[in-house]
Amino acid sequence: MMEVYTYKQELERGQLLTVPPYLVKRRKQHYHYLEQLGIDLILGCNGFIWVGEHIDTKDDMVEDQVAKSEQQNENPGDNFSKETYTSVEIRQNICRAANAVRVLCALGFNITADVIIETVKLSNSVDIHEMLGPEFYVLVAESEVERRRSSKRI
Repeated sequence: MMEVYTYKQELERGQLLTVPPYLVKRRKQHYHYLEQLGIDLILGCNGFIWVGEHIDTKDDMVEDQVAKSEQQNENPGDNFSKETYTSVEIRQNICRAANAVRVLCALGFNITADVIIETVKLSNSVDIHEMLGPEFYVLVAESEVERRRSSKRI
């Protein structure tokens, strides 16, 4: 797992993936909270995709200043005792979503939050490591064909 910093917060306990930028289309919203999986997803137009544990955001500047002053007053050794751990279920969901992005990228499909969720749902019948096998690639491709076919009918 790795840490990434954004303008307002630190992203930790997740995976940073890179895909060709043309697979990620510009949208109004690039930050997604996948509630059913308990993870955050950031789809960058530059091809960087962050999949990580959900972090509650705080927009209040006062709270940020108070938190900084409290951190300065603490001993550096205290950080280890206050650290929380990510549950196994959340870690598995992060891996499933990251593997879904890898599969979609390898197949050349546009990457959106909805397509990632559908791919993760397809993966529930297989182990996480089997998502990168050829059988799952075929399953995802067939699912995408069916999704496109049904969207043309509407």
